[in-house]
Amino acid sequence: MTASAPSSNGAQPTLELRQFTLRSAAQWASPVSVCSHAARIGLVGDWQPLFELLSGRGQALGGSAQVLGCELESAIARGILGFAACDAPLPGSFTVTEYLEHAARLSHGSRRRAEREAQRALDRYGLGELAKRKLAQLVLYQRRALGIAVSTLTAPPVVCLEAPVRGLDAPSTVYITQLCREASAHSRVILSSALPNAASAERSLLEACDELFVSRLGTKVTHGAPSQIFAGSTHYGITVKGAQIAAFAQALSGAGVRLEPRAEAGSFNAELPENGSSDLLLDAALDHGLIVLELEPSWVR
Repeated sequence: MTASAPSSNGAQPTLELRQFTLRSAAQWASPVSVCSHAARIGLVGDWQPLFELLSGRGQALGGSAQVLGCELESAIARGILGFAACDAPLPGSFTVTEYLEHAARLSHGSRRRAEREAQRALDRYGLGELAKRKLAQLVLYQRRALGIAVSTLTAPPVVCLEAPVRGLDAPSTVYITQLCREASAHSRVILSSALPNAASAERSLLEACDELFVSRLGTKVTHGAPSQIFAGSTHYGITVKGAQIAAFAQALSGAGVRLEPRAEAGSFNAELPENGSSDLLLDAALDHGLIVLELEPSWVR
């Protein structure tokens, strides 16, 4: 799957994947190629293999993955990339300050510098009240906030945030969204998210990006500005259950809907005819006595 944006200058791309393949628990179905010079990139949908590589759980098999021209596998060690994995395990006996200082010292070895960087992170992200709290006492949104702070400790030029608002309630999502924006004021940011269909803090986080790359089931990628991605779609994913799935598919084809079967039984990518609506899909399912398990817009073309 391939998606790229035209280069606006001669600088190295913020993120570039060239026919990239890897082995992981969530292996992509085909090589991935994307290129973006944007300062704020949203990776939406199925990007788990990329984060498994960054977490050391995936193995590159071919192609290349680079951040600012540096190979992804060495970008963290070289200080090019700061990474916040979603819900990484934390040493519960450390205080927040101790953990920040420890993480900073792992990068450069200087205790005095690490103390300054830890204090700067506490101040920048408003975490001062957590400074002496043990990591085992932090709730989920506080752990996510700490991850963002750690990823920006040594002022890397690029920060990668894996699913920073996944599973959070609305107030916590608003809070973490604000911290993501603070991070983007000092570094280029790559972040991942599900694609919300309704207005929400999570959607506002994506709308603040310069460019979104949307992947579905590791087979296709589409990209564009948030205004393009959120403009609406005539493409849907639908999964149905029942005895008359074949007749359902035939009826939709007769109504001008282009169907592409997916791997799961009863699951399709559907492209509606011009001026069509999702009611076509729902009505066909009801007419054939099917249960609709999934119906959602798809931004993958």
